[in-house]
Amino acid sequence: MRVTFVYPDVEGVQHYGTKKFYHGIGYLSAILKKAGHQTSLIYLQAPPARSAFLQELAATNADVVAFSSTTHQHPYVEQCARWIKDSAPELKIVSGGTHPTLAIMQATQNPDLDVVCQGEAESSFLELINRWEKGQDVSDVPNMHIRAGDRVIHNPMAPMVEDLDIFPFADRELFDYEEILRRNYGWVDMMAGRGCPYQCAYCAVPALQDTYKGVGKYVRYRSVQNVLDEIDSLVNTYNVRILNFQDDVFTLKHAWTREFAREYGKRFKHIPYWINTRVERVNYEDIVVELAQSGCRGIRVGLESGDEGLRRDVLKRKMTNEFIKETFDLFKKHGMETYTCNMLGLPGETPEQIEETIEFNRQLEPTQFQFSVFFPYPMTELHDISVGRGLYDGETVATYFGKQSTLQQPQLSQEQVDYYYDKFVELKHELALKRKSPTRHKIYTWLRKNVYHDDTPRLRRHLNRLGAVRRSARRLVLGTVRRKPVVQEEVLFPTGG
Repeated sequence: MRVTFVYPDVEGVQHYGTKKFYHGIGYLSAILKKAGHQTSLIYLQAPPARSAFLQELAATNADVVAFSSTTHQHPYVEQCARWIKDSAPELKIVSGGTHPTLAIMQATQNPDLDVVCQGEAESSFLELINRWEKGQDVSDVPNMHIRAGDRVIHNPMAPMVEDLDIFPFADRELFDYEEILRRNYGWVDMMAGRGCPYQCAYCAVPALQDTYKGVGKYVRYRSVQNVLDEIDSLVNTYNVRILNFQDDVFTLKHAWTREFAREYGKRFKHIPYWINTRVERVNYEDIVVELAQSGCRGIRVGLESGDEGLRRDVLKRKMTNEFIKETFDLFKKHGMETYTCNMLGLPGETPEQIEETIEFNRQLEPTQFQFSVFFPYPMTELHDISVGRGLYDGETVATYFGKQSTLQQPQLSQEQVDYYYDKFVELKHELALKRKSPTRHKIYTWLRKNVYHDDTPRLRRHLNRLGAVRRSARRLVLGTVRRKPVVQEEVLFPTGG
């Protein structure tokens, strides 16, 4: 059969600079191709237009259309499914991904979706496609919630696959992977395993743990050899410059981590790599040393908030600022770069607590960091708290990439969220300036503290105006006085991050 995957990533390309490779679709495509089916992909980079979407879909000559989406992107799934049913009702439509898995009852209410897939379903999805191809009944396929007229048949989940090595390597060609690497300077996303054992209140992981309870082990890792074999295949196929492991907690199992570091260093030390982890699982000097010696360039961790009480009591992350700082110092001691993940606009958060997050990042001096306005994802503890306190209407969906908060909080207005979002942006400029020119950074810091009283968005506006005046003056002089070409002088405080 011909299966066309549809992956909505509206605004993602504009934010990240390129399309992203999505492992979930990659694994499903690889398994289908191995079984003799054909796959194609429609990657939605912008809000779709009906005629253009249907024309692109028709060109694939699909028998089945399979969507995969997060909560932010699911409205585009519903919109496109409606168009398909109106124009080509004979096509089978399947919806899967994080959002349908966690909001299964909501997703199955949509009459335009023939099947909603819940959870990991490499084997189940293949079984569904095989049965459709043979004209067989699909009403009892595990993990699949099947629409039968006005009712939905809810099937139980299949046992989790514990041995991840049995799966073929994810299909990257489906995503035009050479173009992705050309646009992102050779950064290759990898996954060494699946699952996370922690219980952060803002995250969907606790709900996923509950969803999979009773059907097998949730946290699993591929063998080190299997991961290295995939790296070898990638290196022999693409221009790989750096590996980017997307596992939630790469260093969860120290024995696995040490084996990986040792073997990776023997074969691929010339290719640096980044990992995600938690400070509790990497605050061991021997682990950091082995990672650094193997070629690990940097580590990303979730800071989320600089206020210890908010982090502990609201987010359910119990590490202290002292412990985080100690761990970051350990990374820097061994020449590793760092990256923090942060949120603002959390339930009950005050402007003073956001200031603490900004200041703590200033102290940590991460090589880079990301930040986003909090969104209460369905099936998370903070979603229920936000709805229960009347902070969130339970329906509004905002873009992941913007400033808009979906919470209505008396102590934190949208205007304040906008302002502190801009302060995070400016902090990126500030830390980049410190790395590039310590002297200029000292001048900047004096202005920030003594003249602008930490109102860094206003400081940036004035510096940008000053830069514009200087550039205009330079153009005027160069336009009236004949002189030899010179290299343009750098603006005192660059606006780039």
